[in-house]
Amino acid sequence: MPQSKRINKADTNAPPVSATSPEKKSPSRFRNKERKAGFITTDTGQTAEDCKEIEARYQQLIQALPAAIYICDAEGYITTYNKAAADLWGQEPETGKDVWCGFWKAFHVDGTPMTQDESPMAIALKEGREIDNVEIVIERPDGQIRHIMPYPRPFVNAAGKIIGAVNMLVDITERKNIEERNGHFAAIIQSSDDAIISKTLDGTITSWNNSAERIFGYTSHEMIGTPITRIVPDDRLDEEPQILERLKRGERIDHFETKRITKDGRLLDISLSISPVKNNKGVIIGASKIARDITAQKRIVQRIRESEDKIRVSEERLRLAVEIAEMGMWDLDLTTGLTTTSSEHRKILGYSKTVQWSKAMFMQMVHPADRTMVEQAFLNALKTGNISYEARVIRNDNKERWLRVNGTTIYDKKHTPVRLLGTVLDITDQKKAKEELENMVLARTRELLTSNEELEKSNHELEQFAYIASHDLQEPLRKIQTFADMVKDHLHDREMSEKYFNKIYISAKRMSTLINDVLNYSRLTKTVEQFIKTDLNKVLKDVLSDYELLIEQKKAVINYSELPTIKGIPLQLHQLFANLISNSLKFSETAPAIAITARTLNREEVKEHPRLIEDKPYVQLVFQDNGIGFEQQHTEQIFVIFQRLNNQRSYSGTGIGLALCKKIVDHHEGIIIAKSEPGQGAAFTVILPVEH
Repeated sequence: MPQSKRINKADTNAPPVSATSPEKKSPSRFRNKERKAGFITTDTGQTAEDCKEIEARYQQLIQALPAAIYICDAEGYITTYNKAAADLWGQEPETGKDVWCGFWKAFHVDGTPMTQDESPMAIALKEGREIDNVEIVIERPDGQIRHIMPYPRPFVNAAGKIIGAVNMLVDITERKNIEERNGHFAAIIQSSDDAIISKTLDGTITSWNNSAERIFGYTSHEMIGTPITRIVPDDRLDEEPQILERLKRGERIDHFETKRITKDGRLLDISLSISPVKNNKGVIIGASKIARDITAQKRIVQRIRESEDKIRVSEERLRLAVEIAEMGMWDLDLTTGLTTTSSEHRKILGYSKTVQWSKAMFMQMVHPADRTMVEQAFLNALKTGNISYEARVIRNDNKERWLRVNGTTIYDKKHTPVRLLGTVLDITDQKKAKEELENMVLARTRELLTSNEELEKSNHELEQFAYIASHDLQEPLRKIQTFADMVKDHLHDREMSEKYFNKIYISAKRMSTLINDVLNYSRLTKTVEQFIKTDLNKVLKDVLSDYELLIEQKKAVINYSELPTIKGIPLQLHQLFANLISNSLKFSETAPAIAITARTLNREEVKEHPRLIEDKPYVQLVFQDNGIGFEQQHTEQIFVIFQRLNNQRSYSGTGIGLALCKKIVDHHEGIIIAKSEPGQGAAFTVILPVEH
């Protein structure tokens, strides 16, 4: 509250000093009984002693009054005050010096400071009238604030002149506080969502708030003065006497659930809290009742109960289904990291009931190769709300099992993940069955592919055999028939007959060679020979021994490095080496020079050839010669049966040799590559697996 100065004679706004003020009069000013008492005179003929007695009685009367009383003279100086006034002000005023009032600070009810000129006593003396119903606020020196209702009354003498005034100060602070509290209580009662009703001990309604009107449909005018049983259903009328009896004993009734009826006949579920009401002597005179409409809550509770019953049935069905499916249940608390699990979960993962399962324990059990994937699945579940993966675990008994995990994330109101619920299923047997099935399918697929390849080769070979039958084999037959006819025509000419017989012999020999080569080629398709460890050094030495005479005749030089030992079919590898060396010896116009080298291929070199298997070890053999060579564009053609790049008259052969080489290499699951340029010789690279 704003500060104000102490009201006294020295203040700038104090009333002007009159001719009769204490400063201008002699020290004997208080002898004048009119001045001292404010209104007592000696004009009636009383003696001085009588006046003293009257003055004493007057002072006793003022001091004995419980109300705060003080008197001012005509100029506003306080002449008399009682103890009640001093207690109210919180200080003792100086009589004859302090004017208008004895308080320390004063304020209007709106909080603005009040000057002494504005005080009710000042106005009463100035205007010569009584002042009523003017509330002021004072502040005591100790800081207390009091609300005051002053009642100043002017005194006049027989001549009608104002000779002073008396002021009674009524302290209304407590009343103001009570009114304020009552105002708050009334506002709370009227604004409450609950019906607040008061009644007498005989059940007569004495108050009815707005919510009571809203809930029960009756206005306060309709209900005040009527019995409370007006809203009680007939089948619950016996509740009211019991409630009243308990109230009379001073009991408080909390959250008593019952039924009440509205004006339009609706039956409501109500929760009652009832308290006894006492007067200022502590006697119970009535009751205050708070009624809360819980109809909607009751319906919700009923629905929840019904839903819970349905949920219990569903949970039981789910539990049975999970047990039948041999699934384990788990519930992970994301705050603590601890997990609640079912007996099937413990059975699947192989731990006892006494173990407190956790995510950390599970991650330790997950196969090292799958941990990153599983951890990522958990992180994704926090964002997406779902978790699903298949992973391996290594149990404490060192058994490896495959698990399928599915789950759902539970979020709080702030969408923070708090729990993960899910199932775990042992799918080891399914995985094994699937793997076996896939292997069977893969094996069958390979068999089919092999069969298809063999069928294609067989068809291709049939086409080639058809070509042989229609062309290569037919040619020597035609010559034999032609020369036989010529012999027949020249039977008597010995020289001509010998000439034609010689040609018949040559054609028959060529036909025999063709037939042998075709037989050799066809045998590779149906071979039943086993792959065994074969030393390629021995194979090469045997071939060189076979061609020893031809090598010597052609003055050929053959150089070779140490060759490896591989798994293969010795006879076919002999044919492979023989045909490649024979080819180099045959297609040479000068002394043949043949170089044979071998080395093991590394992994990266193997990957360069799509037909090879990456994880297998391979050896590379290179047969390099200084022969006539050929155009590189004819590389594929030279490996086709009976395909010849050179004139038969210049270079002998049936055109089967290199085709036979390719077939042998294919049979050993390797590859053969030819590189050449005309006049620059040829290089045949053979890559074979070390292990078959």
